[in-house]
Order: sequence, then C-alpha cells, then structure tokens
Amino acid sequence: MKKQWLYDQFSKIEVNDARLQKRAVDIAIGCAKHPEESLAGRFDDWSDLKATYRFFSNPKITHQLLQEPHYHEVLEKACFSEELVLFIQDSSELLFNSHPSTQGLGPTADSDGNGLMFHSCLVAKYYESEETEIFGLGYQEAWVRPEKKTDNSSKESEVWLRTLKKIGPPKPHWISVGDRANDIYDFLHNANELRWKYVVRARHDRWVEIEGVQRRLFSWIRQQTTQCTSKINVKAKGEEFSGEVTLEITWFKTRLFPPRNTDAACDEVTYIRVWSPEKSKLEWLLITNLSVNNKEDALRIIKIYRRRWLIEDYHKAVKTGFRIEDNQLKHANRILALFGLIGVLATKLLAMRELCRLSPITPVKEKVPERTVILVERYLKVKLKTVQDFWRSLARMGGFIGRKSDGEPGWQTIWKGYKRIQDMLLGANLL
Repeated sequence: MKKQWLYDQFSKIEVNDARLQKRAVDIAIGCAKHPEESLAGRFDDWSDLKATYRFFSNPKITHQLLQEPHYHEVLEKACFSEELVLFIQDSSELLFNSHPSTQGLGPTADSDGNGLMFHSCLVAKYYESEETEIFGLGYQEAWVRPEKKTDNSSKESEVWLRTLKKIGPPKPHWISVGDRANDIYDFLHNANELRWKYVVRARHDRWVEIEGVQRRLFSWIRQQTTQCTSKINVKAKGEEFSGEVTLEITWFKTRLFPPRNTDAACDEVTYIRVWSPEKSKLEWLLITNLSVNNKEDALRIIKIYRRRWLIEDYHKAVKTGFRIEDNQLKHANRILALFGLIGVLATKLLAMRELCRLSPITPVKEKVPERTVILVERYLKVKLKTVQDFWRSLARMGGFIGRKSDGEPGWQTIWKGYKRIQDMLLGANLL
C-alpha cells in the first residue's frame, strides 16, 4: 500500500493534535507492511510499540474517529462516478473466545461466543462486465452486544436502515445491496421514502397481491414459467459441481404489504426468481424497487446481486488478512479503535485483487514499482508486461497454480505472494 494513500486516510482525523494524527499514519504503515503480525511484530522499535498501545488506550481515539476521513473520500468518489455505484451491506462478528482476560466484550451469534459485532457498507463501482472497482467503506458500525436486552434496547436489524441514513441522500445511480438478513419491511419501506434503490435477497414468505388476489409469495412464484434464461460460471463449494450452469429466470411486480396490524403504506416492488434445473440448491429470490421491464433489466439486477459476495471477501481480509482476532489488546474499546484502522486498510487489500480484473492489460510499469517488477521476473523467470501478468505471478508466489479451471486468483494467494515479495524487497534494500 502506498504511504500517500495511508497518509490521506489517517492524517485528517479530527483530534486537534498533530502528534496523534502522525501516530495514526505510522501505525497504519506498520499494519500495512506486516498485516499478519501481532502489534508487537509490526514495530521493530520498543518505543513505537509503547506509543501504539498508548494511542489505542487514548479515549479520544475511537472506531468512528479513525474512519470518518475515509468515508468522506469514498462518498466523494461515489458522487462523481458516472457508473452505477453499489453500497453492499452485511453484518459479521469478531470472536475472542480464546482471550478470556479481555474486558468489555459481549455475546455473539454463537451461544458461547465472546466478542464484538460489526456492520459494514462496502462501496464499489459497478461495470456490466465482471469487474468492480472498490472505493472503500461508505460507513461501518461496530458495537458490543449487551448481555441482556432491555425495553429501551434498539433492534440490531435497524442498523441496515441507519447505515443509509448515515450515508445521506443518495444519487440516482446509487443502489443498496443486501442478503436475506436485509429483507426487513421497515428497511424496504423507508428506503423508498429516502429515495434509495435496493436489491435484496428475499427471506420472508409474504402475502403478495396477484391480479387483485392475495397469495403466498414462495409457492406462487415457484409455479411460474420461465421468462428468460442465462448462463453463469459457479465455483465449487465442497463436493458440489463447478462450471457453467443455465439459469432460468422469472419476475413479476406486486405490492409489498406491511406487517399485519400496522398502518404503513403498500410499496410497489418486483420479485425476481433465479434457479437452475441442474442444481437444485441454486435458487435466489430477489426483491427490488428498480424497474424490471425486460430480460436486460432482470439480468442486470442479478449481476448486481452477485457482487454482494465482495463483502464476504472483505470479512476475510479483516479476519484472515489482518488477523484482528489474534490481537492481544485487553479491552473492547481498544479493539474497536484498532478495528477502525484495520477496517479501512482491508478495503485496500480487497481492491488489490479487483485491480487485476479491472485493468488487466495496463502496462505493468504504470502501476508497479520497477524494483518490484524486476524481483518477480527474476524469481519466477518470467517477463511481465501487464498488470494481470504481475498479479497472477504474485499469486503464484502465494500458492496459486493457475490452471485454466482455476479462474482468477483470490486475494488470499495474492496477499501471500505480496508478503513474500515484501521480504525480498527488504533484503534488496538492505543490500
């Protein structure tokens, strides 16, 4: 990661203290250089490590404070984008079950879990092809789940809508994307009120109105005939089939009824069912307030939803790439502050992988330092011409085989190769 990018993200935190701003940048540089290490392994100098612990112990340093400048930069990019911009939301957790002495943690989804909850909104530019350009985080919220709910406790599900409100009024080409946990009537209805467009995977078997008659959604839509087909490549999961499959698609417009005993209005939405006769487990039922008038509209919405898996890769970047669950900080507030910094860095790690897909034929010398190119070429005995050549070679150094059936490398193998080349660069610089 370039130092200038790290400086831009963390030198503007609003603490009215230049020393804390500089320390934030220095810590970010240390984390970026040695993502897999503990805090002690990221800093060679003992005084720097002590200053890092003091930094995260400072009550002024919070998760939101460290991320605010990043949000502003990301949303500015989203405003000026001429392409569709996806705001991909999802929740996850950080588990610290092996850290019994850490104070201030709370329960997680696992009944025996001990850790923190977080909800992220990853912002990415959408292209009709398979590429995406990662802008970063539009917003992220992290919290400690209370041991017991009280009458005044807010529902955790409100975080989906609260995220849109925090981001602010949308541009016409902004679209919120969510999984089954996002199928919440309050979210769908209020997103309409806020003028947000959305694509959400349906979870609830609601009542819908068909030609003036109320029917149950799931049983009715599964009886409908195919309106169009499409082919996609799916990756193997366990022992399941990997390769090209044919998708059958149907859709219909209806009114979204509110929960019973409420006075909320009915919103018009479109449901899209996507399924494969070849793979019985492959079925998506999507709900959207975007216009669906023909096959092209339906296929675009399906492509938009398929980008949702980017946020799963983001979670891997946070947990596996930066190993945040292995840190030894002793209080939840300090872990939350560390997560504020790592949560931003992880977006850059994910963007590294997407860069290979977005600009594969760009000359490598325009994007990669010359010494890095020379080291990779000499180590693998290859000639690098394009960005794609470089990233695939880097992935080879991380264990990527590169067979035709393997597709493009994932971020994990790229990152392993990146760490190896960093060690080589250190040796070259010392020499």
